[in-house]
Amino acid sequence: MDWTRLAYGFAANLLGIFLASAFGLLHYGGSFLTLVFAALVFGIINVLIRPVVTVLSLPAIVMTFGLFIFVVNALMLWLTSIVVPSFDLIGFWHTIGAAVVIGVVNFAFHALAGDVNQEQLATAKEVHKVHKRK
Repeated sequence: MDWTRLAYGFAANLLGIFLASAFGLLHYGGSFLTLVFAALVFGIINVLIRPVVTVLSLPAIVMTFGLFIFVVNALMLWLTSIVVPSFDLIGFWHTIGAAVVIGVVNFAFHALAGDVNQEQLATAKEVHKVHKRK
């Protein structure tokens, strides 16, 4: 087990949840301990449950060109809100927005850690170019 990668993932989840809360997309109760517990539970849910849900929703992910993965991430946030008492989600679209914020933060953290391969980085750069032209 790579403890450094685990620490990066935990820190990314912590920062992502904090930023999503700062943007008003979710509430974690304002307590640092609740934030840490929510990040820990979110990480455990992502490791244990997310792969199964991703495989089961693969047809929807393919048909939406990968956008359905944000719904899968929102579902993981919803499961986290069930386990963590003061971790509250505001609504469906806010939860999707929070999933996007947490996903971007995770991508950035893992890119800095060198966990992102060159193909994933090139795809992200291409998506950025397309959005920049609009």
